[in-house]
Amino acid sequence: MAIVKRNLITTGLSGKLGKNLVFRQRKGKTILSVTAHFSGKRSIAQEQQKDRFKKATLYANIQKHNPELMEEYNRVAKEKGIYSGYNLAVSDYFHPPTIEKVNSSEYHGEIGDVIEIIALDDFKVKRVELEIYSSDGSLLEKGLANESNQNGSDFEWEYAATVANTEFSGDKIVVKAFDYPGNETDKEFVLG
Repeated sequence: MAIVKRNLITTGLSGKLGKNLVFRQRKGKTILSVTAHFSGKRSIAQEQQKDRFKKATLYANIQKHNPELMEEYNRVAKEKGIYSGYNLAVSDYFHPPTIEKVNSSEYHGEIGDVIEIIALDDFKVKRVELEIYSSDGSLLEKGLANESNQNGSDFEWEYAATVANTEFSGDKIVVKAFDYPGNETDKEFVLG
Protein backbone atom coordinates (compact mmCIF):
# COMPACT_ATOMS: atom_id res chain seq x y z
CA MET A 1 0.00 0.00 0.00
CA ALA A 2 1.29 3.44 -0.91
CA ILE A 3 0.36 6.67 0.84
CA VAL A 4 0.41 9.71 -1.42
CA LYS A 5 1.36 13.08 0.09
CA ARG A 6 0.95 16.40 -1.74
CA ASN A 7 0.68 15.00 -5.23
CA LEU A 8 -1.35 17.31 -7.47
CA ILE A 9 -2.41 14.49 -9.76
CA THR A 10 -3.73 11.99 -7.21
CA THR A 11 -4.79 14.21 -4.26
CA GLY A 12 -8.45 13.68 -3.49
CA LEU A 13 -8.89 10.68 -5.78
CA SER A 14 -11.06 7.83 -4.63
CA GLY A 15 -12.33 4.74 -6.39
CA LYS A 16 -11.05 1.99 -8.62
CA LEU A 17 -8.52 2.62 -11.38
CA GLY A 18 -8.47 -0.23 -13.88
CA LYS A 19 -8.66 -3.73 -12.47
CA ASN A 20 -5.78 -3.56 -10.02
CA LEU A 21 -5.66 -0.21 -8.19
CA VAL A 22 -7.95 1.44 -5.63
CA PHE A 23 -7.68 5.00 -4.28
CA ARG A 24 -9.13 5.71 -0.82
CA GLN A 25 -9.42 8.81 1.36
CA ARG A 26 -8.59 8.50 5.05
CA LYS A 27 -8.09 11.48 7.36
CA GLY A 28 -7.29 13.77 4.46
CA LYS A 29 -4.77 11.39 2.91
CA THR A 30 -5.02 9.63 -0.42
CA ILE A 31 -4.19 5.94 -0.07
CA LEU A 32 -3.41 3.74 -3.06
CA SER A 33 -3.78 -0.02 -2.69
CA VAL A 34 -4.16 -3.14 -4.77
CA THR A 35 -7.69 -4.37 -5.46
CA ALA A 36 -8.65 -7.30 -3.27
CA HIS A 37 -9.21 -10.55 -5.13
CA PHE A 38 -11.34 -13.33 -3.73
CA SER A 39 -11.29 -16.97 -4.75
CA GLY A 40 -15.04 -17.22 -4.15
CA LYS A 41 -14.66 -19.76 -1.35
CA ARG A 42 -14.36 -18.76 2.29
CA SER A 43 -12.97 -20.93 5.04
CA ILE A 44 -14.97 -21.63 8.19
CA ALA A 45 -12.78 -19.14 10.07
CA GLN A 46 -13.44 -16.48 7.42
CA GLU A 47 -17.19 -17.07 7.65
CA GLN A 48 -17.04 -16.80 11.44
CA GLN A 49 -15.06 -13.56 11.20
CA LYS A 50 -17.52 -12.19 8.64
CA ASP A 51 -20.37 -12.99 11.03
CA ARG A 52 -18.55 -11.31 13.96
CA PHE A 53 -17.91 -8.21 11.83
CA LYS A 54 -21.57 -8.10 10.84
CA LYS A 55 -22.54 -8.18 14.53
CA ALA A 56 -19.95 -5.50 15.35
CA THR A 57 -21.31 -3.14 12.69
CA LEU A 58 -24.85 -3.83 13.88
CA TYR A 59 -23.77 -2.91 17.42
CA ALA A 60 -22.14 0.32 16.16
CA ASN A 61 -25.23 1.23 14.10
CA ILE A 62 -27.47 0.73 17.14
CA GLN A 63 -25.23 3.11 19.12
CA LYS A 64 -25.98 5.85 16.58
CA HIS A 65 -29.50 5.93 18.11
CA ASN A 66 -28.07 6.49 21.59
CA PRO A 67 -26.84 10.12 21.37
CA GLU A 68 -25.18 10.23 24.81
CA LEU A 69 -23.18 7.05 24.30
CA MET A 70 -22.30 7.91 20.68
CA GLU A 71 -21.09 11.34 21.81
CA GLU A 72 -18.84 9.58 24.34
CA TYR A 73 -17.57 7.18 21.64
CA ASN A 74 -16.77 10.22 19.44
CA ARG A 75 -14.97 12.00 22.30
CA VAL A 76 -12.82 8.97 23.16
CA ALA A 77 -12.12 8.30 19.46
CA LYS A 78 -10.87 11.86 19.03
CA GLU A 79 -8.64 11.52 22.12
CA LYS A 80 -7.17 8.28 20.79
CA GLY A 81 -6.77 9.51 17.20
CA ILE A 82 -9.31 7.02 15.87
CA TYR A 83 -11.15 8.00 12.69
CA SER A 84 -14.64 8.13 14.26
CA GLY A 85 -16.75 7.06 17.20
CA TYR A 86 -18.45 4.56 14.91
CA ASN A 87 -15.08 2.91 14.20
CA LEU A 88 -14.31 2.83 17.93
CA ALA A 89 -17.71 1.19 18.59
CA VAL A 90 -16.92 -1.52 16.00
CA SER A 91 -13.50 -2.05 17.58
CA ASP A 92 -15.02 -2.11 21.08
CA TYR A 93 -17.23 -5.01 20.03
CA PHE A 94 -14.15 -7.11 19.23
CA HIS A 95 -12.12 -6.32 22.36
CA PRO A 96 -13.23 -7.48 25.81
CA PRO A 97 -12.09 -5.55 28.87
CA THR A 98 -9.04 -6.61 30.85
CA ILE A 99 -8.68 -6.92 34.60
CA GLU A 100 -5.21 -5.63 35.33
CA LYS A 101 -5.14 -5.80 39.12
CA VAL A 102 -7.18 -6.97 42.09
CA ASN A 103 -5.97 -5.70 45.47
CA SER A 104 -7.46 -7.52 48.47
CA SER A 105 -4.87 -6.37 51.03
CA GLU A 106 -7.55 -4.33 52.88
CA TYR A 107 -9.99 -7.26 53.01
CA HIS A 108 -10.03 -8.93 56.45
CA GLY A 109 -13.49 -10.51 56.31
CA GLU A 110 -15.31 -7.59 57.88
CA ILE A 111 -18.30 -5.71 56.48
CA GLY A 112 -17.10 -2.61 54.63
CA ASP A 113 -13.61 -3.97 53.82
CA VAL A 114 -12.60 -2.73 50.38
CA ILE A 115 -11.26 -4.72 47.45
CA GLU A 116 -9.73 -2.55 44.71
CA ILE A 117 -9.93 -3.49 41.03
CA ILE A 118 -8.27 -1.98 37.98
CA ALA A 119 -10.24 -2.87 34.84
CA LEU A 120 -9.48 -1.42 31.39
CA ASP A 121 -11.20 -1.39 28.01
CA ASP A 122 -10.46 0.21 24.64
CA PHE A 123 -13.56 2.36 25.27
CA LYS A 124 -14.94 2.06 28.81
CA VAL A 125 -15.75 -0.62 31.33
CA LYS A 126 -19.51 -0.57 31.93
CA ARG A 127 -19.61 -2.52 35.19
CA VAL A 128 -17.55 -4.73 37.47
CA GLU A 129 -19.04 -7.56 39.54
CA LEU A 130 -17.38 -9.40 42.38
CA GLU A 131 -18.21 -12.75 43.99
CA ILE A 132 -16.66 -14.30 47.07
CA TYR A 133 -16.85 -18.09 47.52
CA SER A 134 -15.96 -19.99 50.68
CA SER A 135 -13.30 -22.68 50.51
CA ASP A 136 -16.09 -25.30 50.20
CA GLY A 137 -17.35 -23.56 47.02
CA SER A 138 -20.52 -21.95 48.40
CA LEU A 139 -21.27 -18.36 47.41
CA LEU A 140 -20.81 -16.00 50.36
CA GLU A 141 -21.59 -12.71 48.65
CA LYS A 142 -22.00 -11.11 45.27
CA GLY A 143 -22.35 -7.50 44.19
CA LEU A 144 -21.36 -4.60 41.97
CA ALA A 145 -18.17 -2.63 42.43
CA ASN A 146 -18.34 1.17 42.28
CA GLU A 147 -16.14 3.43 40.20
CA SER A 148 -13.48 4.82 42.48
CA ASN A 149 -12.69 8.06 40.58
CA GLN A 150 -10.14 8.99 43.25
CA ASN A 151 -7.63 10.12 40.64
CA GLY A 152 -10.16 11.14 37.99
CA SER A 153 -9.68 7.81 36.19
CA ASP A 154 -12.45 5.65 34.80
CA PHE A 155 -10.64 2.35 35.32
CA GLU A 156 -10.42 2.14 39.13
CA TRP A 157 -13.22 0.26 40.90
CA GLU A 158 -13.91 -0.58 44.55
CA TYR A 159 -16.02 -3.30 46.11
CA ALA A 160 -17.06 -2.97 49.77
CA ALA A 161 -17.79 -6.28 51.50
CA THR A 162 -21.37 -6.75 52.68
CA VAL A 163 -21.01 -10.02 54.61
CA ALA A 164 -18.85 -10.83 57.64
CA ASN A 165 -16.41 -13.60 56.76
CA THR A 166 -13.97 -14.32 59.60
CA GLU A 167 -12.66 -17.56 58.01
CA PHE A 168 -11.63 -16.08 54.65
CA SER A 169 -8.27 -17.83 54.20
CA GLY A 170 -8.62 -20.16 51.20
CA ASP A 171 -11.75 -18.40 49.93
CA LYS A 172 -11.97 -17.52 46.24
CA ILE A 173 -12.70 -14.11 44.72
CA VAL A 174 -14.10 -13.94 41.18
CA VAL A 175 -14.04 -10.54 39.46
CA LYS A 176 -16.02 -9.97 36.24
CA ALA A 177 -15.62 -6.89 34.05
CA PHE A 178 -18.16 -6.02 31.32
CA ASP A 179 -17.91 -3.48 28.49
CA TYR A 180 -20.73 -1.77 26.59
CA PRO A 181 -21.05 -4.40 23.80
CA GLY A 182 -21.45 -7.05 26.51
CA ASN A 183 -17.99 -8.62 26.39
CA GLU A 184 -17.00 -10.20 29.69
CA THR A 185 -13.65 -10.97 31.29
CA ASP A 186 -13.27 -13.03 34.47
CA LYS A 187 -10.36 -13.23 36.87
CA GLU A 188 -10.21 -15.32 40.01
CA PHE A 189 -7.76 -15.87 42.84
CA VAL A 190 -7.60 -17.44 46.27
CA LEU A 191 -7.36 -15.33 49.42
CA GLY A 192 -4.31 -16.03 51.56
